[in-house]
Amino acid sequence: MPRVSSKKELVVAAALSLFRQKGIRATTTKDIARRAGVSEGTIYRHFASKDELAAYIFERTETLFFRFLSSWLPASGDATDMLRQYIRGFFAFSRKHHKHYSFIVAAYQTELRKSVQSRMKPQTMLERIIRHGQVQGSFRLMDTRLASAMVLGVLIQTVFHLKTGQLAVNFSDVLLETEQTCLRILQNGARHHPEQSNEEADT
Repeated sequence: MPRVSSKKELVVAAALSLFRQKGIRATTTKDIARRAGVSEGTIYRHFASKDELAAYIFERTETLFFRFLSSWLPASGDATDMLRQYIRGFFAFSRKHHKHYSFIVAAYQTELRKSVQSRMKPQTMLERIIRHGQVQGSFRLMDTRLASAMVLGVLIQTVFHLKTGQLAVNFSDVLLETEQTCLRILQNGARHHPEQSNEEADT
């Protein structure tokens, strides 16, 4: 027989699959138990409710997403380069961990949005990059939460169109255009670095 810890993972895997297919609200604990090959009682030995199970999967998936993105980013440096790496990491996660990506985006936008108190860790990471760029003078001054929402909107919609086959272009072209679009959002009207302005004044 599977160990208790293995049964918990069976429940989590089954729930993740069903939540993606049917949504959290439409999925029942009976559905999850049937898919996992366990009893409903097994689910309740690990989670007090279906909502707690969904929140657990969300938190674990969000952490996976955050760590994956972190592995793509340099520790410091030019904010423009950091943004490009963030975008590339975002696309890479959506392809390598497509089940987790689909769940976290759908859950955050719909059924789990009210129960998740803080913003997504990947979003706060993006806000830090934008704030860093504003300090450097690479990005224009604007509300970082609004700026991150605009960039994430571009990324999420682009991934959606890629996954549904609505973009008849090479992935490398999609990546380049996405990077340029996000940079235009953030750089339009950006002030120059003080040292750049001085150099221009000298010339």
